[in-house]
Order: sequence, then C-alpha cells, then structure tokens
Amino acid sequence: MKKRVMGGLILLISILLLNGQSSHAFELNGFTDVSFNKSTKDRVGESRNGNFAFGTLDLYLAQTMDDIDILVELVVEEGDVLDLERVSLGYTFSDALRLRIGRFHTPLGFWNTAYHHGVQLQPTIERPEFLKFEDEGGILPVHVVGVYASGKVGTPVGVLEYGAMLGNGPKITNEGGRNVLDPNNISDNNPGKAIAFNAALSPAAVGGLKVGVSGHIAEVRSDSAVLTPVEVDQTILSADVVYTIANVDIAGEYFSIKDKDPSTDKDYTNSAYYGLITYTYKEKWIPYLMYENKAIKEADPYLISLGSLDTEETTAGLRYNINYRSSLKGEYRKITDGGVEWNEYAAQWALAF
Repeated sequence: MKKRVMGGLILLISILLLNGQSSHAFELNGFTDVSFNKSTKDRVGESRNGNFAFGTLDLYLAQTMDDIDILVELVVEEGDVLDLERVSLGYTFSDALRLRIGRFHTPLGFWNTAYHHGVQLQPTIERPEFLKFEDEGGILPVHVVGVYASGKVGTPVGVLEYGAMLGNGPKITNEGGRNVLDPNNISDNNPGKAIAFNAALSPAAVGGLKVGVSGHIAEVRSDSAVLTPVEVDQTILSADVVYTIANVDIAGEYFSIKDKDPSTDKDYTNSAYYGLITYTYKEKWIPYLMYENKAIKEADPYLISLGSLDTEETTAGLRYNINYRSSLKGEYRKITDGGVEWNEYAAQWALAF
C-alpha cells in the first residue's frame, strides 16, 4: 500500500514540475465531495449514528498536442491512498478512428463510459451497486489496462459510435481481508487476453435516443492471496438505452454475467440492471428516481469469492445545481441485500474545479 501511495505522489509531483517548465501546459482540473450518510441497517453502530465523510479528491490532468492527447487521473481516497485511476495516450486519425493505450474505463455499457470518478458528473450520489469500482466491492471489470480503438461515423440511419479493446484480464485478490477484483495493472495472470466491444446508435428518426450494446470476454483467475482459488471463463453482455425528451431523461442498462467453471464445466448466468429517470426544472432542480436489481446464482464461484448477494435498491433523490460546477444532492434509499432490508438517507455536496 505504501509503495502505491509513494509511486502516485512521485508521479503527481513530476507532472506538476514538468507542467511548469513546458510550453504545452497540462490542463489541471479536479473534483471533490463531502457527504452525510445514515442507515438503519444496524440496531447500533456507526451506520445507525450517521456520519459525515470526505469523499475523494480527484485530480484530472489532460493535454492535447495536435492529434495526440494525454490523460492522467489521480484520486486521493480514504486512508491517504493515492490511486492512479486512468492514464492513457491517444492518437486521433480521424473522427472514425481514435487509438488509445494505457489504463482506462472498460467500454462496458453507458454509465461506466459516461461517468468517471468525479461524482459531480453523475446524476446520483452513488453509482449503481453492481457498477461500483473494483476496490469498492464492484463485481464488474470497470477498469482495464490495454489498447482501445474507437470512432464515430455517420450512416443513413444515424450516428454510429463503436469501440474494440484488447487488454489484461482481471484477477481476484485479497485486500484488507476481503476479496476484490483487480485490473492486473502491470502483469496478467490469465492465460488469454480480455477482449471487449461496444456499439451505440443515435437514430436520425428519433431525436434524443441512443441505444447501445457491449460485451467483455475474459478468463478470471485468483492470485495466491486468495485462500480459495477461483477460475472462471467469463462472458459479460449488456444492452443500454438513453432517451431525452423535453426536460425528462431516461437511462437503463441490462447486464448478463455468465461464469463458466472449467473444472466442472458448469455455467452460472447472473443478471443485473438499473433504470433511472430524471426531470430538470429551470436547469436547477432535478428530482430523480432509480431502481436497480442484481440476481445471482448462489453456486457461482466468482460471485461467492467477491461476497456478492441478490440485491434490490430503490433510490429517490433531488439534485440542486448551484451552478454548472457544483451541486447539492439528497437521497432516500430502500435496500434489500441477501434478504436483509434497510433504509439509508444521504446528502452530498459535489464540486468540480
């Protein structure tokens, strides 16, 4: 852990020093947030008491030089951990073809490619539970190290966006006494590389509509830190839709997560989805409602290792845009996880700078 913090600090200081000496200065931006959470999950304890919490300090550095772009995203998290969340080099041949190499968000679905680590960007306080980042208990490989080709082309039926990726497959490791996904940043313990694709169409006949499909295929292996070894061949397929009409925005995604245990030749197919609707009033007030559901196979070794259970959550919230860089959000959540039901109340002040 200390090596990760020191490495991130050295990288950040080096970039800032070079930034001051270079004629091509980086554009330095950032995000931060403070929140309050209270839960009825425990009869006594910290969650019942309610707590204020500093979220993350997200430093975002970007530079474009002709057709080349550089992106670095560093996040300071709880415990003074400095994580290098994204770092990539890109080259734009044309609108139809852009090549990127490094660590970036896996091109899976809508939310994971539209909203990154700055929570000011997303409509809600938290991401859908199954789309949370790996170190927060997420079950999907939302980060990847590899190469990604993408583009946008006009067709007779509308604008088509596409992407194809080749990268390191994820692994399961143990951090702080719990198993989590790891993107395999500097090595790959899987026999084959992960591949992913995505395609989205904005049809000319229906303004404000965008429909997409995506997929991710990988071999997932645990490392030596995991007491019970895990080995699955994983196929993730998803479909998403986003629709804007007047002041109403609708978004939804469905994921099928198929894990095959090669030792028993058994398949386990799990599902996860969410639906979100928001209404914007005078560009300031945005009430929203989100429902999400995750249904898993209890014998799936992959999800057993990650401690994932059936989950159902309904979120009702209100966002107030102070200006285009800052917002206040308040939420009520009704959650059922593994048959246990509780309520949560949350508020957040998010800021982009």
